[in-house]
Amino acid sequence: MVQPRGLPPAAVLATSVLLCAGGGLTLAFGLSGDAMGSVLPSWALVPYGVLYLVLAWAVLRGHGWGRVLLLMLCAIGVGLAGARMVNDGVLAGMPSLGWPIIYAALVSMPSAQAWFRGAPESAEDAFFDPLRGPREESRNPTNQDDSRVRREHSDDSEE
Repeated sequence: MVQPRGLPPAAVLATSVLLCAGGGLTLAFGLSGDAMGSVLPSWALVPYGVLYLVLAWAVLRGHGWGRVLLLMLCAIGVGLAGARMVNDGVLAGMPSLGWPIIYAALVSMPSAQAWFRGAPESAEDAFFDPLRGPREESRNPTNQDDSRVRREHSDDSEE
């Protein structure tokens, strides 16, 4: 039985959202028959968009193969952007260079690496969750119970 892992780190969540947006748009352009200046024909955009969506799911779930495949595609993307920069000029290849670097940077962050290893959260992630705010332990940095709160609870239980 698979144990629930909780919320992914912000870097993993951002990567998944970006992959979903890119995959959804790519799939929509492929299905509409409009390649929008892509090097690929419009029919080839459909499996490419589906691949993005599968990668978004795999990254969000913490599957290591998703991270490895994403990094491999990032390396290919950087290589293709470099080739385009050589052939068509630096400005022509710059836009296609940005996304692979952003994806690779996000999934290479320490919190994302721990997510893919299935490791417990690091100390900096343990105290703040971007979707839920500060955790209870971070409000009391000494990690000790407040004696006033304990006294109030003990007075309530005596009544």
